[in-house]
Amino acid sequence: MMTLEELQNAQINPDVAREAFDQASKRLADILDTRKSSDQKAFTLFSGYLTISLGLFAAGVALLNDKQARHVVVTVWAAGSVFLAAAFLLVMALLDAEYGAMGSDPKMWLTPGVIDGGEAAIPAMLAYLGFQYQERIDRSAQANERKALWTRVGVFLGMLAPLIASPCLLIHEAWLKALF
Repeated sequence: MMTLEELQNAQINPDVAREAFDQASKRLADILDTRKSSDQKAFTLFSGYLTISLGLFAAGVALLNDKQARHVVVTVWAAGSVFLAAAFLLVMALLDAEYGAMGSDPKMWLTPGVIDGGEAAIPAMLAYLGFQYQERIDRSAQANERKALWTRVGVFLGMLAPLIASPCLLIHEAWLKALF
């Protein structure tokens, strides 16, 4: 990719500058749409995991009153803890991240040589904006990758909750049998 200095010294083809700008705009819009989709997925899973964990903790408290089922409390709370940890990971996915903006600041356009420039000003500005979009695209793509990683790990942890709870129950049952 050309540097900004190389771009400023280049003969810019207006049609190519327009196409480059349009393509960069579309790419950034795609990345920002991915962010919206990822945020929606993480929030939905967060709500579900938090509800499940609260339900499991409440069930554990209720089981404390039942002498025959009291031994299951540890297992129920273990599963609730795993879902709570998964919900925390989804919160990490929802935290603010730095994303590039679609538009440009008016100060870029309201400068001498641009606002009062000739026909070459618009293709040059489109080329400069296309150049700046690359940095915005890179920043936004990195933020999406972090968001996707947190969400993936949260989903896998949520899927593991029942698998983690089952060994807890078996270990607890074996421990009870050894004691009594």
